[in-house]
Amino acid sequence: MKLKVKKLKITAVLLCAMIAAGGLTYVNNHDHITVEAKTISDLEDEKAANEAEIKRLQEEMDNIDGDISQAEKDQELLQEKIDLQNENIAIVNTKINDINTKITEKEEKISQLEIDIENKQDDIDIGLEEFKSRLRAMYVSGNDSLASALVGATDFYDMLSKIELISQVSKHDNELVKSLMTQLEQFEEAQTQLDIEKTELNADLSEQEEYKKELNAAIIELNNDYQESQDYIDRQEAEIASRQADIKKYEADNAAMDAEIDEINEIARQQAEAAKAAAAQQNSYKEDDNEPEEDNSYSNEENNDNPGTGGGDTSGDGEIGGSSGDGGYSGGALTWPVPGFYGISSGYGYRWGSLHAGIDIAGGGIHGASIVSAASGTVILVKSGCSHDYGKDYSCGCNGGYGNYVVVDHGNGITTLYGHCSSVYVSVGQSVSAGETIGSVGSTGWSTGNHCHFEVRVNGSTVDPTSYLY
Repeated sequence: MKLKVKKLKITAVLLCAMIAAGGLTYVNNHDHITVEAKTISDLEDEKAANEAEIKRLQEEMDNIDGDISQAEKDQELLQEKIDLQNENIAIVNTKINDINTKITEKEEKISQLEIDIENKQDDIDIGLEEFKSRLRAMYVSGNDSLASALVGATDFYDMLSKIELISQVSKHDNELVKSLMTQLEQFEEAQTQLDIEKTELNADLSEQEEYKKELNAAIIELNNDYQESQDYIDRQEAEIASRQADIKKYEADNAAMDAEIDEINEIARQQAEAAKAAAAQQNSYKEDDNEPEEDNSYSNEENNDNPGTGGGDTSGDGEIGGSSGDGGYSGGALTWPVPGFYGISSGYGYRWGSLHAGIDIAGGGIHGASIVSAASGTVILVKSGCSHDYGKDYSCGCNGGYGNYVVVDHGNGITTLYGHCSSVYVSVGQSVSAGETIGSVGSTGWSTGNHCHFEVRVNGSTVDPTSYLY
C-alpha cells in the first residue's frame, strides 16, 4: 500500500510537470453552445487590434475637428453678414421713420391749407355777394353810380363826396376781390406743391419698404445658411461623441483584458508555488521510503481518471490527490459539476485555430440548474455583475467573455472553473465541499445558449476535464 501511495504521488507530480503553465481563457463564439479559450498572447493581439482601432477613430475625430473648425469659421463670416444686414435694416428703418414723419407733417400742412382755402373761399364768396348786391342795386335804379351822384347831389361838395365815395367803394371792391383771388391762388399752389411732395415721399417710402423686404429676405437666407452650418456642426459633434464612446469601449475592453491577464498571471504564480511545494513534499516521501518502486501502471479502478467509470472521492476530505484515512489514494476523481445534466455539447480540444479549454454541459431546462464544486477546496476567484443572461452570438464584454464565473483551488496545483453562471453563491476565500452548490447555470458572457463551461487546470494549464470526472 505504501508503494502504491508513492507511485500515485509521483504520477501526479509528473502529470503536473507535463502540462505547460497557461492562463484563464477568453471565450469566443462557435456552433451550438461553445466557448473558445484564448491565451495571453491572443489577449495581447486583441489589445493591439483595439489600439489600432482607437488610433483610427482618433484620426477620424481629428479630421472631423478640422471640418468643425472650418464650419465655425464659415459661421463667423455668416454672422458678420447677418450683423451688417441688420445694420442696413436699422438704417432703412430710420429712413422709413423719417419719411413717415415728413409725410405726416405734409399731411398736416395740407389739411391746414385745405381749411384756409375753405375759409378764404368763404370770404371771397361773401365779397362777391356784396359786390353783386351793389351792382344789382345800381341796375335796379336804372342809372350808373356817377349820374346818380350828380343828380342827387345837393351841392358841389356833396357831389364830390359822393363821387369819391363811389370811387372808394369800387376800388375797395376791386382790391378785395383781387386780394381774395390772389390768396386763393397761393393756397391752391401751396396745396398742389404739398401734394407733389407727399406723392414723392410716398414713392420714396415704397422704395424703402421694398428695400427693407429685400434685406429681410437676405437675412432669412443667411439665417438658413447659418442654421445649416449649425446642423452640420451638431452632426459632426455627434459623430465625435459616437467615436469617443467607441474609444472608451475599446479602452474598457483593454483594461478588462489587462485585469484578466494580471489575474491569470497571479493564479499561475500561485499554482506554480503550490506545484513546487507538492514536488518538495514528494521528494521528502522518496527520501524517507526505502522500498523499490514499481514500473507497472495503475488500472482504472485505482485511478478513476476515465469518465463514467464510477468511483469517486474516497479520501474523506474530498481533496484531489489526497490520501484516505487508511493510507489509500482517492484517484483524484471530480464530482460532476451539474447534477442531473450530463450532455456535453462541446468537448475539450482545438477547433478553428484555437483551443476550447473545457467542456460545455448543456441540456433542455438547464437554465437555473445547480452548479456544484467538483471537489472540496477554496474559492480563489469570483467574477460577477454580468446581467446579459441570454443567448448571443457576440461577447457582451463581461469578465473576459466568461460572464459570471467561479474558480476553486483544490490543492496540489489543481483548480476548476465554472463559467456563464446566471448567479454565483460563494465569495473569495470561502471553503467549499465536494458537491456543494456554488452557482446556477445561465448564459452570461459570450454564450449562445444556457450551459456550464467547466475547466480543469493543473498548475495553470488546462486539461481535458473528462479525464477527472466520474
